[in-house]
Amino acid sequence: MARFHLLLTVFLAALLCVVALESELPQRVSARLGLWPEIMHPQRDIDAVAADLQRLYPTQHADIVMLGDSLTAEAEWRELLPGRDVVNRGVAGQTAAEILARIDDVRRLRPRIVIIMAGINDLSIGQSPVQVAATYAALVDSLAAPETTILVQPVIHVAHDRDAMGLPRFWRNRRNDKIAELNDKIRALAAERRLRFLDVNATLAPTGELSDEMTTDGTHLRAKAYLLWAEAVERAIEGIPSGERDGRTTSG
Repeated sequence: MARFHLLLTVFLAALLCVVALESELPQRVSARLGLWPEIMHPQRDIDAVAADLQRLYPTQHADIVMLGDSLTAEAEWRELLPGRDVVNRGVAGQTAAEILARIDDVRRLRPRIVIIMAGINDLSIGQSPVQVAATYAALVDSLAAPETTILVQPVIHVAHDRDAMGLPRFWRNRRNDKIAELNDKIRALAAERRLRFLDVNATLAPTGELSDEMTTDGTHLRAKAYLLWAEAVERAIEGIPSGERDGRTTSG
């Protein structure tokens, strides 16, 4: 009988752990308390050198700025958008809040177009879609300028979770249901601010998740995906005449 009780206790404890992980309870508690032990989230290596260089680069003006995290940072956008005066201001590992903290490095370039993608790293450290959307709104508002058109992009979906019990979804905390919820808020934000919205998921993840041919690790992109993304960007910016302002700035 004692052995039965021990086995039952172990089983119930394991079941409670699975439920807690699946419901993201540990992340929520840790985020609320401001605690986030290294074991609770995936390794997030921020490219501090890239951030420092962006402050030191001598570029005084750029027509187009690609702004974001590692998904933006990994591509050479001058090559992907030939003939365009474009600079890359992506920094691997950064959250939307960390991108917001370096926004002066973007504004000093007086860009005609800023193309934004941010939020996946915020989700990975336990932020809710509501929290990320609020930071995203602050990021967009900080870029508002008479000479700048803001092109908003959603967070790119991740690959299908193939592992049992949702555990990788806990450790990575990158779940397509959360991404979809955040993207709905980003789309609504773009409509509210009367900003252009470029739905790259329609091209890269039309089924709601990245396929193997599009991703190297479930989150980051293969070369083919970048070519398709660049084509979508090119189509979007071709429709922005020189000197066009986003609706919110014009009405202001």
